[in-house]
Amino acid sequence: MSEDRRSDGASGRPEDLPVRDTFPVLRGEGTGVFKAKGSKFIGYATPLVFGEKEPSEKLAAEFLERVRKAHHSARHVVFAWQLGEGDYRASDDGEPAGSAGPPVHGVLRSRDLHYSMVAVVRYFGGVKLGVGGLIEAYREAAAEACQDAGEAPRTLEVELTVRFDPSLTGHVMRTGKQHKARIISERFEKKCVLEWSVAAATRPALLAAFEGIHGVEVVKSKS
Repeated sequence: MSEDRRSDGASGRPEDLPVRDTFPVLRGEGTGVFKAKGSKFIGYATPLVFGEKEPSEKLAAEFLERVRKAHHSARHVVFAWQLGEGDYRASDDGEPAGSAGPPVHGVLRSRDLHYSMVAVVRYFGGVKLGVGGLIEAYREAAAEACQDAGEAPRTLEVELTVRFDPSLTGHVMRTGKQHKARIISERFEKKCVLEWSVAAATRPALLAAFEGIHGVEVVKSKS
């Protein structure tokens, strides 16, 4: 019986561990092919929407549908995706349990790839490969596709919005610069309002720094 494995990472992480904000992702789409005893396994790798769960799941569904339409006569279309830490899904799509989806997900996990997806199409060649043969075939096709796609690091950013008197502008600007934050919107009226984007791991320090400036109010902190 095939299985569909999924985890949303809801178990969380110990609060005393540092926040991780930089992840390897696929640079673009890639393909890979592995052949064994007449069967052909074609891997397709694609990046998803970095840092966004729901748009990534929507894009993953669309990508899978596109692969299935392109290979409508294929016997199996196995897939796995990995989003944030511990948030993944893997499907055997009718193959023996654990012989297809988990090996594909294992490629993403071993390469530490996040917000990335691989689908592997199988055309049956008439000879059964056994569970061990299937694991190798799906793993190799997925690895070839990821290799072809390439990898690049991405940094997850979060937002902070602060309001303050114009006289504090210099202090606020220096604080943001010290924490390598960037301004994404600004309004200057009776009070100045600046919206910052900063690396997720740096957010606690920047938040504390702004809260430590008398007269600066943090009006929104989006994580």
